[in-house]
Amino acid sequence: MSSPDSPTPRPVDAYARPALSRSSSAFSEFMSRQAERYGDEWGGGTMTLLDTFETFFDSRLDLFERRLKAQSARLKQRATDLLPRGLRTPASGHMLLADDDDDEGDKKKGDRYRTEVEREVERMKVKLASKVTQLSASWRSAQIVRTREKVSFLFGVCTLTFTCILFGMAPEWIPFAYTVQCLFYLPTRAWSYKRKALHYFLFGHLCYFVNLLDLLWLWIMPSSTVLFISCYLLTMGPLASAIITWRNSLVFHSLDKVTSLFIHIYPPIVFTIILQGKAGSTDRYPGLAHINEYTWWYKILLAAIPYCVWQAAYYKFISVDRKAKVESGQRQNSFHYLVNDKRGPIGRLLRGIRPEHRELWFIFAQFIYSLIFMTPPAVLFIHSTRASAVFLVAIFIASAWNGASFYVEVFGRKFERELERLRKEMEVISSTGVPSTAPTSANSTPYLGPHDAASPTTASAASPRDHDEPTTMHAADAPTDADGLAESPLVLPDADDKTAHVPELTLGKPAADVVGESKKDQ
Repeated sequence: MSSPDSPTPRPVDAYARPALSRSSSAFSEFMSRQAERYGDEWGGGTMTLLDTFETFFDSRLDLFERRLKAQSARLKQRATDLLPRGLRTPASGHMLLADDDDDEGDKKKGDRYRTEVEREVERMKVKLASKVTQLSASWRSAQIVRTREKVSFLFGVCTLTFTCILFGMAPEWIPFAYTVQCLFYLPTRAWSYKRKALHYFLFGHLCYFVNLLDLLWLWIMPSSTVLFISCYLLTMGPLASAIITWRNSLVFHSLDKVTSLFIHIYPPIVFTIILQGKAGSTDRYPGLAHINEYTWWYKILLAAIPYCVWQAAYYKFISVDRKAKVESGQRQNSFHYLVNDKRGPIGRLLRGIRPEHRELWFIFAQFIYSLIFMTPPAVLFIHSTRASAVFLVAIFIASAWNGASFYVEVFGRKFERELERLRKEMEVISSTGVPSTAPTSANSTPYLGPHDAASPTTASAASPRDHDEPTTMHAADAPTDADGLAESPLVLPDADDKTAHVPELTLGKPAADVVGESKKDQ
């Protein structure tokens, strides 16, 4: 017999159907718990109705859940397709979302991708820091260049002023001033040309030889009439006329141009002062007493002798003995510089001659040019003070005009190129919509603008040519991958395309609108 407090066993209905259960349905669990709780009060027939409701609603919920997941997957895939490949995760190729923490694999991929992004950001910071350091060094170098140009400008102006004062107060000291300045300008020119591998020009230009010849007569052989005639004709002829022919310019801020002008204009001033007897010429330079004993053509013949000696020595030691270095491009001389000058008339004339005869014709034409310009000093300047003064004023005006052309035209062209470059940058910014340094908007997707790979290196302005200032012709350096980000996951594959952009993704749009917009874009 059972205890009175024990529950009475419930008879089992043989015809009762067992309840259906779905572990994946919350509605099934709820109905099962309710059936167990109220099973004693409800009848066996009630369980059949509950099972019917459970089967109907559970199938509808499962169908709705599957459709919702399918719609979500399609939207995710569509959003991933809209992103460029470079902005997708490197392994799976899908878009990294913040709410994908339920998938352990995606979480690991996202963590790895974030680590790579942080590493690339650090690398980019290092690159930017190095760029800033290079720009700072370049800026300091530019400051040094500007300081040197200021010193050169001050020195040039002071030299001109001092020469004018000395010419008016004590002209006998002009030869001393010329010698002191030669001791500065000529070694400086030799050092700078040697450093630039242009020292063959020191032998190829007649001006350096004439200046050394002038110093030889001034301080070692002042009693030689023949040497004075040779120096005077070469100085007042080819040397002075080169200011007009080769367009030497009075540009005070450039030490090279000041040096070129000095070695062409100062010797004519010195010899004009000496010849006119304003420097104590009779006692200090006894060779002047017999210059009228020679005819004009004999004076030209005397001046042609040292010229031929210089030309023969140059041809032997430079054109013949060092021909291999010149033709290989290791060194450069005046002849090859003029041949390669595509803008000058001399270069065009030389290129019209057969290559094996070009240099000989160049030497012959240079000799004829020197003879022509030695004729006025032999016939007129050596006897007329006014003619010499007019000639000196003319070559000084020509140098000043060339300097004015340099300052106005060359600097103007440089400023014009800067404006053109700025205009192109503004066009790029206006076409892309976002400048490269502007912060991205909070309401739009970050934009990757076109990268400007221009350097620095812009072409130099076409300035008046100075034959004492040749430009070196070196091959351009091969381009290198300065960025070093070829393996970076942040580099877009279509970054070189200026029209490439990241489409804007707006949250909250229905799926139909997204699909419709994509069809319109296609």
